[in-house]
Amino acid sequence: MVRWVAVLSLFAGVGLGSASLLAAESGDVNGDGRVDAQDVRVIDAYLAGDIVLQDAQIAAADADRDGRITARDRDLLRNRLSGISVERGGERAAVDLQSADGGVVVDKATGRPLAGVEVSLPDEGVTVRTDSQGRFRLPGAASSGKILTARTTNYVPSSVTTRGQRGFQLELERASPRVQVLDDGAYHLGDNNYDRASANAGQFRLPARDVRYERGFELSRQPRTDLVLRIGSLLGVDTYQSVAAGQSRLPVSGQRQLNEGLRVFLNGYLVAQVMVNGDNVAVVLPRWMLRPGVNVLRLETALAAGRSAGVFDPGNLLGQMNSFGLSPGQFANQDYDDIEFAHLFIEEPPPLTGQGPSP
Repeated sequence: MVRWVAVLSLFAGVGLGSASLLAAESGDVNGDGRVDAQDVRVIDAYLAGDIVLQDAQIAAADADRDGRITARDRDLLRNRLSGISVERGGERAAVDLQSADGGVVVDKATGRPLAGVEVSLPDEGVTVRTDSQGRFRLPGAASSGKILTARTTNYVPSSVTTRGQRGFQLELERASPRVQVLDDGAYHLGDNNYDRASANAGQFRLPARDVRYERGFELSRQPRTDLVLRIGSLLGVDTYQSVAAGQSRLPVSGQRQLNEGLRVFLNGYLVAQVMVNGDNVAVVLPRWMLRPGVNVLRLETALAAGRSAGVFDPGNLLGQMNSFGLSPGQFANQDYDDIEFAHLFIEEPPPLTGQGPSP
């Protein structure tokens, strides 16, 4: 197996069209990144013989881990959506997930509630801890477009982007030799210069401290397969793709040109451009670009094309006035897209069936 040692290198005071290689989340049978009533309907269709499930879907649907998909799995998932039942002193106690300011944190593999987990809204400076049943309550409802994080020892941190839902459920997976956490914090990259139509601009509270973030990690040997960088949550990316997805409201007509997204570099080479916002973003790190010893990751927000020095952008007037005190008719300086992200970790995918474990 690969031995990991995180090597910190934060520059300037700073602490992907990406493709996911990850299996479906537990309960996320249709693979859309959410656990909801659609997943229950997929199980119903399977039980009725109307559809065939792939291996990853079967693993996600097998709630009781007995290797079979039955009505019990459907019922467990349905109960999970309305509230999680946990054992306490031989009695069953329901955990209410319907509050807009509360939720629960569970072990991803077992579904057991996790106590003492640190749950935070980094933009708001709010942190609470889960109780003995894994429940938490925030001091006030979490508004849409915020990053909600959860972390505790011996587990990989997790985060979700709030979307105005009622109640939150976060699943933490145990740390293992194949998953190495590089950073469990939240960061704002950019120049604090953005207008109100930018994706998630109204929710940003963390100050931007640089346009790039860099961190090193060490490999004891050359990996036998590509590795995967996972970004827990990503907000604020303004691209043509994020506009098309309804995430950004920036106009795309006239002289305005949107940027190239969040760029990910490995050992100085561009490996991915993340063009939309989301949770659990996965970026492939090609094995031929990795090397034994220290490797360096760099995340960099892009300079918005068409908004460099000497180009007046009336659509960005609010951001200019807010950040630099410019008045109408003045020219803009360089304008970097402002983004926020939380949690970085690298995963070595398990070997394909029949290959055996990595040495």
